[in-house]
Amino acid sequence: MSDPSALRISLASHPDPVLAYELRDGVPTVTATNDAFDAAAGVDPGEPVSALFERFDAVKSPNGETLKEQLRAGEAVELLLETADAGQYVAHVFAPDADGGAIVFTSRDHAAPFPDDVDVGQVASVISHDLRNPLDVAGAHLEAARETGADEHFDAIAAAHDRMERIVQDVLTLARGEAALNPEHGVSVRETAECAWQTVETETWTFQLDGSLSTVKVDPDRFQRLFENLFRNSTEHGPEGGTVRVGTLTDGTAGVFVADDGPGIPAAERDAVFRPGYTVDGGGTGLGLAIVDRIAEAHGWTVSIAETDRGGTRIEIRFDAEA
Repeated sequence: MSDPSALRISLASHPDPVLAYELRDGVPTVTATNDAFDAAAGVDPGEPVSALFERFDAVKSPNGETLKEQLRAGEAVELLLETADAGQYVAHVFAPDADGGAIVFTSRDHAAPFPDDVDVGQVASVISHDLRNPLDVAGAHLEAARETGADEHFDAIAAAHDRMERIVQDVLTLARGEAALNPEHGVSVRETAECAWQTVETETWTFQLDGSLSTVKVDPDRFQRLFENLFRNSTEHGPEGGTVRVGTLTDGTAGVFVADDGPGIPAAERDAVFRPGYTVDGGGTGLGLAIVDRIAEAHGWTVSIAETDRGGTRIEIRFDAEA
């Protein structure tokens, strides 16, 4: 585990809830907390660490005396705690050194394991490869920006950071599944698709909305992300000057389609493209359509791939009966 002293140095900027403590007369006592911890629990400096059990409902943890004995013995401890409002946390308790100890609380939602059908090693390889490119781009433009101060370099750095953020969000979406959903009634398909199109680097592509697109009960953030991944898949793999169309299914089922003028996906590969890390042409992260499938599955929807009249890709998403 990390050095607790180092954790306390970065305590204020740490994204997870963090509590620093020291032994006072043998009693683990809180010395500092960060904002994320205060939002989750609210134990004040000067209180014993055991006060945590008054703020949290312990799911699986030693009682106060056992915890005290473990910390006195210099043992690192992991506790599973939950709150009514903030959900479950795994508390990583770092045994105290001469300067004290620290406890880091990791949300179980944020630490959810990948589903069983995801090859974690393959995804990790893809992520490390695809993060390297925007990191290199950002590094090169940062050096140029220091020399010239030109706005174009700062814009390139911002774009590289956006790219990295998209990759991170893709992985989180893949890992969280249904845990990430917050469905709302009456979300506009048209408005969601339009917003998604604005977030994608579409360059010479045009966007077309067909027919009347209604509303659907859906998690709006995940729904927009679904469209973003579909649009990015079309524009990254298709020719310049193409068109992406979004319309309502006409086969009697509730749902939408996204069609493009690209090269299409061979019939033999249409099931495989939903596997994380798989790409038809070796480009991209191979996560885009896997994310689409994961979001659809979490909502109880189905996704299928067809071919347009011009040989392009047509992704069809069928909503559940209650949508």
